[in-house]
Amino acid sequence: MGHGAMQLQNRLAGTDSAVPVQPRSQGWTWAMRLFGLALLAFLLLRLDLHQVVALLRQADPLPVLLALALIVPLIWLKTVRWQIILAAQGIRYGGRPALLAYFGSLFVGFLTPGRLGEFVKAFHVQRECGVSGALAFAGVLADRLFDLLALLVTGALALLALSSLAATDALGLAAALVLLVVPFLLFLNPAVYGWVQRRAQRWRRFGERLFGAQGWLTEVRHSLRRLSPLALTASLLLTALAYGVYYGQCYLLALALGLPANFLTVTYAVALGSLITLLPISISGLGTREAVMIAYLGAAGVTSEAALGFSLLVFFTFYLGGGLIGLVAWLLKPAPWSQLRRTQAMREP
Repeated sequence: MGHGAMQLQNRLAGTDSAVPVQPRSQGWTWAMRLFGLALLAFLLLRLDLHQVVALLRQADPLPVLLALALIVPLIWLKTVRWQIILAAQGIRYGGRPALLAYFGSLFVGFLTPGRLGEFVKAFHVQRECGVSGALAFAGVLADRLFDLLALLVTGALALLALSSLAATDALGLAAALVLLVVPFLLFLNPAVYGWVQRRAQRWRRFGERLFGAQGWLTEVRHSLRRLSPLALTASLLLTALAYGVYYGQCYLLALALGLPANFLTVTYAVALGSLITLLPISISGLGTREAVMIAYLGAAGVTSEAALGFSLLVFFTFYLGGGLIGLVAWLLKPAPWSQLRRTQAMREP
């Protein structure tokens, strides 16, 4: 599936189908991803694995089941946000198909590298709503930007929480917010973006794919600019609610293990762990997420074995549990691989 997934990603990105996938680039990609697995193996060998297993076996099942059940409202909140963004693009997508597409993307994303689940959502919108692949994927990417913003803000607070100086915290928080907001405002500014587009012409086809009249970033920018103040406020509110549910689920898992950490500590550790999984140096974040959580929770007095058990329980709950729910959605609303391979997401259908 690795070769087919890579071909699918290239085709959805608009790469000419006549251009073969280079085996060397595939090998380098998988070598980077195996780094996370090697790191996980190192952690398992270094720590007391029997203690980790015993901790997981003694976990209270009730909080775990409740955390699993909350996956449905979590994804529903994100689905409503996605519908708001699509509506701003002039795309009407019903609640049931949108929810099934969102859950189905979780299943595909779990099975394939490169977050191809996001392309599945775009494929459904393109096929069912009759819009261009670029516009459909722009809506998906704009939706994901809200998630990234939430993780960046929480991650910045997590790093600041390690400092004991209130004045330093306030200055650091202000600097973090500036670093997050200013690039976003510059991205939306017509003069700045026009300047970037002119410079991007030197990049030829790559620049056209990103910054051209129907390029990825251009469509994403148009999608964000189409959001009314009310729609933008609603999207931000839904993002806050969704991550409130998500961090609450993680705290339930911490309670199930009897982790000696408060809600904020768990939230910050999970946020940093989620941010590190965005780097393409692991498979489903395995290894890198555990290393970050062990380091952060260790600073709060949690043993390495307990932190590792908690990180693995987060993986089992959200990746495996969410993936199984996504499998049901995929069976109800499949996106055939044969059609996905033919989809040119960055061209007009």
